[in-house]
Amino acid sequence: MALLLLASSAAGQSSFESDPFASRFRERPNLDIKFRAPEAGGVITVSVSDGKGGRQSLLSENVYEVQAPKGGVVTLEYQDIKLTADYVRADRRTKIVVAEGDVVLEQGPSRLKGLRLELDLTDKTGVVTDGSAELAGIFVRGATLAKTGTRTFEIRDGALTACDGERPAWEFKLKDGVVTLDDYARLKKVVFELGGVPLLYTPYLLWPALRDRASGFMIPAVGYSSGRGGWLGLSYFQVLGRSADATVTTDLYTKKFFGLGTELRLRPSEGTTFSGTYYTVIDPNERWQWKTSGSLVADDLAPRTRAVVNWLQFSDLAFFQSYDRDFSLTSTRTVGQRAFVTHSEGPVALNLRLERETALYGATEVVLERKPVLEARLRPTGLFGNAVFVEAQTSGGFLRSIRPAGQPSGSYGRFDVFPKVSAPLSPLPWLSLNAEAGYRLTGYGASVAADGRSLSDDSYTRDTAVAGLELTGPSFARVFDVKWGKFTKLKHILEPRVDYQYQTDPGDLSRTPVFDEVDTILPSHAVRYSLVQRLLGKEKSGVSREIASLEVARLHYFELPVGSPPTTATDSPLDAILRVNAGPSLNFDARTTWDLQAGLVTSTSVSANVGSASRFLRFSYYDSRPVGYVTPSTQLRFGGGSAILPKQLRLDVEANYDIGQGRMLEWRSLLTWEASCFKILGEYRDLRIGAIPTKDFRIGLSLKNIGSFVDFTGRVSN
Repeated sequence: MALLLLASSAAGQSSFESDPFASRFRERPNLDIKFRAPEAGGVITVSVSDGKGGRQSLLSENVYEVQAPKGGVVTLEYQDIKLTADYVRADRRTKIVVAEGDVVLEQGPSRLKGLRLELDLTDKTGVVTDGSAELAGIFVRGATLAKTGTRTFEIRDGALTACDGERPAWEFKLKDGVVTLDDYARLKKVVFELGGVPLLYTPYLLWPALRDRASGFMIPAVGYSSGRGGWLGLSYFQVLGRSADATVTTDLYTKKFFGLGTELRLRPSEGTTFSGTYYTVIDPNERWQWKTSGSLVADDLAPRTRAVVNWLQFSDLAFFQSYDRDFSLTSTRTVGQRAFVTHSEGPVALNLRLERETALYGATEVVLERKPVLEARLRPTGLFGNAVFVEAQTSGGFLRSIRPAGQPSGSYGRFDVFPKVSAPLSPLPWLSLNAEAGYRLTGYGASVAADGRSLSDDSYTRDTAVAGLELTGPSFARVFDVKWGKFTKLKHILEPRVDYQYQTDPGDLSRTPVFDEVDTILPSHAVRYSLVQRLLGKEKSGVSREIASLEVARLHYFELPVGSPPTTATDSPLDAILRVNAGPSLNFDARTTWDLQAGLVTSTSVSANVGSASRFLRFSYYDSRPVGYVTPSTQLRFGGGSAILPKQLRLDVEANYDIGQGRMLEWRSLLTWEASCFKILGEYRDLRIGAIPTKDFRIGLSLKNIGSFVDFTGRVSN
């Protein structure tokens, strides 16, 4: 069976879709051959470069020929065409031209060269013998090159490449070919050579030669999995109009797995987009599994109105965690469907929310549904000349929870309203004070039964009041006239901060059905006090920004939180936060918590990003050692990329290492070899999270002006 290859301008799906390096394996094709359409009228002019006139003969009233002397060149110009050669024969009436010897034909961005040319200036078609052509970045050579129409070009016994020079790094050698602008390049008996070595043969190669999307088969994907055997992925891309397209994908495995999927993309209006996928798999035991995901975003339903629908659902999540070997899928904790319509009018926003979310706790699932809920919010709005600000949030609707046996489940209504008022006060120039107070009332159409295992129809209402006070100052500052990089001045600020929070007991918590954060409110009475140091820099342009800050804080409980162990102290551990933002090339964040009572550092985290997009290093370190826990949790995640050989060889890595367990959780590396007209990518991924660790690899070849050509994926282990 003949192998049919089609490189579409649309990107295909990949089993490495969640890989941070995935986008580098896909490059848009750019076979874009441009010829200007014929124009009416025009005068043929002929000249000789050395000024001696050469040999000119008038063969008839309209036909003449010009032969350039040694070292000279004949130039013919007509409309947008410029032709140079050693010999030119032209017919002014029929506009037929014959040129011989070092022929060069230029028309716009296109350039043809050869030994002999026959050209019709009327429709700008012709044949070049033993020639070559540069067509908008694509180089073509052949025993015969013929421009046969306004948008067509034929090749015989030739080659196609995007590489300069007589010895291209890669090329497609072909027997015959036809290129049609805004349609396809159809090539027959094609051999792909890389470095002069034949790597691929196909009797027919079809390639879009247009700027817009093209319907057709995409390049087949191949690979191997020890669990499913050899793999062949076939995709067909169908243009459904200027604002719609679909991709149908079939995955064939030698171990009797079969997958079939489709992706639909729509953009019916400027502000509305839709993207949805559906994929189904049959395994060797003839069990069907499916998954679907997608989104709909509409920003032009009405003024100041937005609608969004998102969904992700599986017939069996565990099956696809093993089938896809997707890191994000392996670590996901929720799946479901969400939809909302929101409308804003000044400071008021209304939101109608419909949602079904499945939370995953190992083999246990908890389903939470909003069906639906109407939410309203009043953003902080100033009154009395902004002396007082009011804000509020409220919601009302129907909720449903599905939990394992022995836990309260069922449907009920809930109404919640939470108004709040705040006032910025400045009793002294060096002191900033903000006071706030609020009241929250929540009504439930059901409550938890006395046994704690079910819901009863008894309605239940609870309320709570909140109060807070934020104080900043007095501040102390000093300015230093120093030159440090781009900065001409530095300013050091030292200021204390106090944040007091009080919340009354909302009532009997055992009666409250827990759905979200509205239901988990606990009484509190505490104050957080801190000392903050900030370093500001002023540039020559006058722009000032924060370079670094250091905050040391502690929490004091006037009343211990509900459920606290008896040994809990009224003063919390000491927190320290250091942030450094020296610019786009350096960001640093360090945090630590020190339990003064136990004399231990209970948690530490450090994250940093150094460098630029071309050469960077980023890492994050986290260590948690809670008092009373024997086994700490310590993890290190890092990533980086740099050129090994400038502009040729590059290495990028990402890894996640569990120091406490002494094992690597995930490792990804990408090696890129880039030349003037091609790029080879090799990726290796070792994923050790989940029930079945996997080791994958991927090899890709991207050609200049052609795009992604080879994409091979495989699995080292099941």
